[in-house]
Amino acid sequence: MVEEKPKLLQSKKDSTMKVEIFTHKTCTECNLLLEYLEKEGLLGKVIVIDTQLYPFIALERGVISTPSVFIDGKLVYAGVVDFEELAKMIREGKVVTQQIDKDKLVDKLMTGIVNSFAATAWLFVNRDFDAFMAQKDFVYAVTGLSLTDENTASEMYNYLRNVMVKEGEYYMDKWKEQFFRVISANFIRELYYLYRRKLTSEEITKKYPVEVFAHWLMVRGGTVGRVGLRIHPLNEEDTMKRISEAYTYMLLNAEKLWSKVMSEDELLSKSNREEVRFISF
Repeated sequence: MVEEKPKLLQSKKDSTMKVEIFTHKTCTECNLLLEYLEKEGLLGKVIVIDTQLYPFIALERGVISTPSVFIDGKLVYAGVVDFEELAKMIREGKVVTQQIDKDKLVDKLMTGIVNSFAATAWLFVNRDFDAFMAQKDFVYAVTGLSLTDENTASEMYNYLRNVMVKEGEYYMDKWKEQFFRVISANFIRELYYLYRRKLTSEEITKKYPVEVFAHWLMVRGGTVGRVGLRIHPLNEEDTMKRISEAYTYMLLNAEKLWSKVMSEDELLSKSNREEVRFISF
C-alpha cells in the first residue's frame, strides 16, 4: 500500500526564517495559538505539524509538549508560547533575544515541566533529574535560554542542571500540588475520550484501581514502545506511595476535573479545524 503523500503548507515569507509549530488537536493552547496567528494574518507564514498524525516526526525532533515552536530548526518554545513575541519574530523575520534572570530559572523550568504531561509523568515516577536535564533542547525552550547567546545559555544551563540534580526532590515537593493536578486532569481527560461520558468515582475505582493507574502513569511518561519505559514493581514502596497520593487526589477532585475536561472539549469542538496533513521534511 502506497502511503498518501502529505500536503505541504508552504508560506510566502518575507524572509528565509522557517517557523514550524507542532500541535495536537486536543491541545487548547495549540488552538489558541493558531487562532491568534490567523487573526494576525500570520498563519500562512508557518508550517503546522499535527503530532497526532505524525508522532514519530515529533519524537525525532524532541517534541515532548505541545505547542512546540521551532525557528530555523531550533526549538524555541515548548508548551508555553509568548504569542506576541512569536508574532513579532514572524513579522520581522528574526529571532528576538532575551535577558535571563538567574533567580527565575528554576520556576521557569518547573512551569515548563508541568505544561508537558510527558515530562510531568516521567519525572514524577522516575525522579531521575540527571537524565531529565539531558533533554537540553526542552530545558532551553521552557526557560528562555533558547533566546539568549550560547555562552550565557550554556552557563545558565549548567547552573540549573546542578541545582536540579542536588535539590530536585525539594522542588518536586514544592510543586507537588501542580504535579497532582496535571496527572489527574490528563487521566480524567483520557477517560472522557474513551467513554465520551462522565464516569462516577465508583466506576473509576472498579475499572481502574490504583495498580492500573500506576501502570498508566509509568507508560504515559515519555514512552514509545520500550523506548523510555521504566516499569517500577508495584511493591516498590516509595514509588507506589507517590502514585497512591496522586490517585487519591484524582478521586477527591474528580468532579471539578470532569467539568474542566468537558468544558475544554466543548471549546475545542467549536474551534476544531479540518484535519490536514501539514508537514515538511
